[in-house]
This record gives sequence, structure tokens and C-alpha cells, in this order.
Amino acid sequence: MNYFYIALFALLACGCQSDVSIVDQKETRVIVDSFIQTDRLEELDVLVVLDTSGSMMDNYDDVADGMDILRQDIESLTLDYRFGYTTMDKNNLSYIGPYDSSSTAIDMLMAPSLLPTTSLEEGFAATYSFFTSLDPYEFRRPDADFLLFLISDEDEQSAISASLFYEWMHSEFQDVSHDVVCVVNPDDGSESSWAYEVGFKYIELADLYEKDVVDLQAEDWSVWLSESSYLTRQMDYIALSEADPILESLTVYINSQTTSDWQYNEKTNTIQLGFLPDYGALVEVGYKIYI
Repeated sequence: MNYFYIALFALLACGCQSDVSIVDQKETRVIVDSFIQTDRLEELDVLVVLDTSGSMMDNYDDVADGMDILRQDIESLTLDYRFGYTTMDKNNLSYIGPYDSSSTAIDMLMAPSLLPTTSLEEGFAATYSFFTSLDPYEFRRPDADFLLFLISDEDEQSAISASLFYEWMHSEFQDVSHDVVCVVNPDDGSESSWAYEVGFKYIELADLYEKDVVDLQAEDWSVWLSESSYLTRQMDYIALSEADPILESLTVYINSQTTSDWQYNEKTNTIQLGFLPDYGALVEVGYKIYI
């Protein structure tokens, strides 16, 4: 009998226990970030719109060195490229070029100094006039991707706003890939600089292209210059648009196929790939975040 009561007591005790479980009630949202790897270059036209006022003459060597380094980088992607140079004076649009794979390093180094000294510093207006007043196909090829450099030690002084110039560029080059690099004096907050020396409108244009300007006064901006365009740079990482992803939810796809060859960098909130995706590859990262 004792065994019977013991068993009955144990059964009743188990039956009286609360059937409670803790469930995480946090809601989540799915995020997908992506980019398409730069496609292989076939044709590329590079136009350098250069401030040739007297104050810029000391920078010509830097300009020439930067363009020659850029040319070497481009040659690892395509040999079908052309460089051209023009001034920032819409009333004196002298053109030098084209320089291509048959041009020597000396040709490239001499190019900036062959342009005439001018007075106007209107990079936006000069670029617009170059492609609308001159025969653009003397330099520009209709199927070539396009890279524009605006280089000046003063602010852009035409009546064209940065946003209007940005819209015109996207309309003018809508059938090809294009990019813009501004090499100017940045706004460093220094009281010793005259306001007109800071390239405010160029900074605004660079912001529209989601990049920084190149500091004209830097000791060596030529290396930065050679790496500044998406046209000449492939990516092996992707920055996540949302912070604090749920780590176990992170999934990386290359052309819709999952890959495990990656690492998450919490400090920079990026996915670092262990390889360089092929030209034109679609890279996607799917993950969840708490909301």
C-alpha cells in the first residue's frame, strides 16, 4: 500500500506543475543589401577639366603624375581608353588629346602644361560647353564609359548649380556608365583660407555621387585619385545598411547561390568576402534585424 500512495502522490505532484515556456516575442524584419560587381571595361574616355589660372601652375606636376598612375590602373582593365584635357574657361576651351595606349609617359606628363593660361574657373559651364559647343565625337565615343575629373584650387564660379550639373550628367551619359572625381580644396574649417578657395560646389557634387573630394593640397593625392572611381575598382566587401544584424541570420549569395567564404566585421558593419567576385556578379546579403 505504501508504494501505491507514493506513486499516487508523485502523479498528482506532476499534474499540478505549471505548463509555462518563455517565448521571445521580439519582431524582426528581413533586410537584403546588394551590389553588382563592376563589369569588364571595354572602352573608356577620361576627360580632365583643369583650372589653368596662374595659381594652379604649381599643381600641374601632381595632375600629370595622378593621370599617369590612373592610366596604369586602367590598362589592367582595358587598353581601349582615351584621355583628353580642356580648360575651365568656357570662352577658351582649348583641347589637348586624345592620349591612348600608344602615348608615352612623357606625353602624359606634358599634357597639362600644353593648355593655355586662362582666367575663368567655371568647371561645370566649361564641361557643358565642351560637349555642346565643340564636336563631342572628336574626343567622346558614344559607346565608351566616361570618367570626368574636375581639378581646381578655387570654388566653381559658373551659374550652374551642383544639382543641375548632376542631373545633366546623368542625362548626357544615360546610355553608358560614368563617374566624376573632384580634386579641390576641401572645407577643413581653417580660418586662414579664403572662402572662394574652398570648392564648396565641387564638394556638393561629390556628395551627390556619394564620395569625398580629393584634397588638392595633400602630399600624394595621385594614389587616392587612381582608386577613386567605381569604374576602375572591384569590390570584395559589402557594407550593411542596417546595424546590429542577427548574426545567425546572415546569408551571403553570389548570383543567387549561397557561399560560406565570408566574415562579418562588427566594427565596420561589413561583410568581407574571401574572394573577388567576377565581373558583373550580383552580390547579396540577407539578414534579420530586431524592430
